[in-house]
Parts: sequence; structure tokens; C-alpha cells
Amino acid sequence: MSERLPYPTGDTTNGQEVQLTRALEAIPVTGGGYPVPTADFLWRMAYEGRIFMAADADENDMVTGQTSFVATTPTFLLHVPAGTTAIPLYFNLSQSGTVGGGPVDVVIEINTDKSDYASGGTSEKVYNPRKAPKLTNKASLYSGATGGSGYGMRLWAATIGQDVSPAEGAVQGPFWKPEFPILLEGPASLSVFTYAGVTGPTWLWATGWIEIPTADLGKYLGLSQA
Repeated sequence: MSERLPYPTGDTTNGQEVQLTRALEAIPVTGGGYPVPTADFLWRMAYEGRIFMAADADENDMVTGQTSFVATTPTFLLHVPAGTTAIPLYFNLSQSGTVGGGPVDVVIEINTDKSDYASGGTSEKVYNPRKAPKLTNKASLYSGATGGSGYGMRLWAATIGQDVSPAEGAVQGPFWKPEFPILLEGPASLSVFTYAGVTGPTWLWATGWIEIPTADLGKYLGLSQA
């Protein structure tokens, strides 16, 4: 009898189970220490309804960025309240409609000391893809909000072309995923600044994150604080 694996597998080929993707394979831990959360953790978060997605309520609506960098005018801002820890999963941006008036700068910033959300903006639609339990999000995703005047830490940045013609091979992005786990323990925030001279870029966009009660974070990760 073949070993029952803790992650999804594919078909049976020549009597052997074939794994569809190594992304779901557990990461071995060498030299002792704590286990590393892997896709099994993501499957648990999905099963418990702790993964949330945000995008425009109307699928074809878009958000327009700015014409220069100003710390108080992020294009998007994820506000995480006290008592909740959010773990960003991705932020997808693709220019559409009116393109930027020049090369587009995209800057992703986090602030783990406080939330940079100050006021206003559009509270975008947040969706839980799990049918049951249908947990309600604690974090909020805003477009066009007024942010705080201080600075957090730049997490990622790029300058991209404003041309979106597929015929010319333009990259339709950026599509950002964190390179390591980002624990936004509320109050905290993640801000996305996008800007181009003269005309701000217009975006089709979507983002996703995990939410865990901060008091339960160690339990979910199988860790304990010293």
C-alpha cells in the first residue's frame, strides 16, 4: 500500500503517485528548530475561511493612480485593525483603459508600527471564497484613501512601461507576491503607491490576504513566543 501523503497528488503512473506540483510539498527542517509553514498551512487557512480577496465590486471597474508620489495619497491601502494579523498573499495590477502618461512607478510599503490609514477613500469589496464558515473580514482594503504623513518601509518597487499593447510584448503587470511571510500585526498597513507624470495609470487589480486573530497566531503557526 502506498504511503498516504498529506498534500494533494495527481494521477497514478506506472503504479506510482505523481505529485502535481512541488509547491505543495512539505519543506524539510534540518538542524532542529521549528517546522516551516508550507502549503499545508494555506490549505488550513482556506478550509477555515481565513483567506480574503478584494477587488472592485464590478468586475470591469478600475482604479486610477496618481501623477506623482505623495506619502498621503496611496492608490491602495490595506488597513489592519488591532487584534488582527494579516498575511498578504498577492497583489495583482494590470494597466487598462487610460494608460499612464509616462513610465509608471509602483511602490509597496508596509508599516508595522501603526496603520497609515487616516480617512476617506473607497472601501473596496472584500470577499471570502469559503462558503462555510463564512467569516467576516476585519481588515479593510481602500482605494483613494488619505494616508498618514509618516513613512513605513519600502517592501518592493519597480518602474514599468506605460504601453499595454500585447502586440509589442508589453508585460501586463506587475503581479506581486511576498518573498517571505509578512505578518501585519494590527494596527498595521500595507500601502501601494502607483504614479506616472501627467496622467495617472489606470488599473485592473485584485489582492488577497490571510487573517488570524493576533492572540492565536502562535497556535496557528505551531510556535510560541519566547
